[in-house]
Amino acid sequence: MRKVGASGPDPQRRRAALAAARQRYGGLSAAGKRRLLDELQQLTGYHRKSLLRSLNRQEPPKPGRSHAGALERPHHRRRYGPEVLEALLPLWEASDRLCGKRLQALLPLLVASLERHGHMNLEPDMREKVLSMSSATIDRLLSPIRKASGGNGWRRPPRAYSAVRRRVPVRTFKGWEDHHDPGWLEIDLVAHCGGRMEGRFLWTLVATDIATGWSESLPLLQRDGAVVLMALQLIRRQLPFPLRGIDADNDPVFMNTLMEAWCDRPEDRIKLTRSRAYKSNDQAWVEQKNGVLVRRVVGYERLVSLEAARLLGELYAALRLFTNLFQPSFKLKSSVREGGRIKRQHHPPRTPLQRLLATGQVSKEKARALQELQQSSDPMALLETIRRHQAQLALLASGEQASNPGGTTTALADPDAENRSLESFLSGLQLLWKDSQPRPKRAKPRTGKRTRIDPFEADAERIRQWLAEEPIVTPKELMQRLIKKDPERYGMRHLRTMQRRVSGYRLAQIERELQETLEPRQGLEQPMGKAESPVLPGVK
Repeated sequence: MRKVGASGPDPQRRRAALAAARQRYGGLSAAGKRRLLDELQQLTGYHRKSLLRSLNRQEPPKPGRSHAGALERPHHRRRYGPEVLEALLPLWEASDRLCGKRLQALLPLLVASLERHGHMNLEPDMREKVLSMSSATIDRLLSPIRKASGGNGWRRPPRAYSAVRRRVPVRTFKGWEDHHDPGWLEIDLVAHCGGRMEGRFLWTLVATDIATGWSESLPLLQRDGAVVLMALQLIRRQLPFPLRGIDADNDPVFMNTLMEAWCDRPEDRIKLTRSRAYKSNDQAWVEQKNGVLVRRVVGYERLVSLEAARLLGELYAALRLFTNLFQPSFKLKSSVREGGRIKRQHHPPRTPLQRLLATGQVSKEKARALQELQQSSDPMALLETIRRHQAQLALLASGEQASNPGGTTTALADPDAENRSLESFLSGLQLLWKDSQPRPKRAKPRTGKRTRIDPFEADAERIRQWLAEEPIVTPKELMQRLIKKDPERYGMRHLRTMQRRVSGYRLAQIERELQETLEPRQGLEQPMGKAESPVLPGVK
């Protein structure tokens, strides 16, 4: 019973007052009942509705209860005992563990079917009980079984929300309406996993400009934040316009402190934004390029080896010129809903280069260099290069070509392989990104002494040798080799330290390769005859 207002007398006096009032209440008039209720409410502090329910009970309250008027409810005999659960359990398993409502609807058909095929033979009274159970009774009987079964109530463990993601603003598809200048990129990663995410495989980083549709693609040997950042720096140098902003999804390889610090440098001031989680339409521009430039060209096969990475780099080099210089595309102008239909209007089809020149954001020297590049590029030679590398990748993915122990494929080697230079394509366009080159980083001198003992000091040279011989070896594999070599010194407790050590080594290696690649050269080289690939991050 619910009390209101100030506390009344002790419980015994309240029960006595209610018992006396119950004897008088039935013979009073309506006005007398109201006056009695007012007195009881003031005396006991109970709510008026509680007093009415107590006074209208026909039976006296059970002695020893804590509040007045409460009756002992009669104990109902359990209708569905353990024997009913024993008959229900195989039916639940046969239905693939349906919920109570769905199982109740299925029981007549399921019982008849199991009896017809000899899997079950219920007694008539037991059959009647099983078929007359309500869905709530089914769930109540099966509740202990569900709780004890493996995997019950499993939920995806909550992820720690990244502080970087909290700081990075969200940009939706409509957020590009005011950005008409080139330099605002959407980026994404495409996995060449063949439908299986286990193990090692190649990735492709795709970047597309919102205003012009200019697109860049680079193959990556591993999905790592440092490698992605170095690839973005390489893409920035390939762009014929300054980089103003980057829009990525919520992948940790994009949303990390390394990327945030690079974008916030005073000399860069690149605007970093992200899409909403599970809203792929927020990145519709790059998602469309994922299909056109990667899936339509490379397919969905699994690519693993260094030879596949080299072929992908050369294919993307030719595809880059063929798409940006010779492939017109439509660009959405407006989208208006009229009732149940959406009416869309598009700009006339233009190549990304034409849109770039029409913006007027490119200097005369760069515009002239781009036009000369288009005139010197042979679209038939580019298309032939794309087709040849597609065929070689298909053979490589199907496993028809034998590989050497070093990871190269003998059947794909051609006579002029030694003359092919991965850096020549970048040097041919050196003048186009000269203005946007970042300042060289100055290493900060380390202050203080090392506070912890280096666990890999005895085998540091061996680890560097393994990394130099096998660029795509994982830290876990290196750790297993060290444990096998010296199990008393090493253990899996050192795995995180090994991961940091390998990441730092690869980052330093990539920086050295970029410095060697981006040495200034004079003039524009002729790019075509055959296209050559940019430097692959992580490949020596």
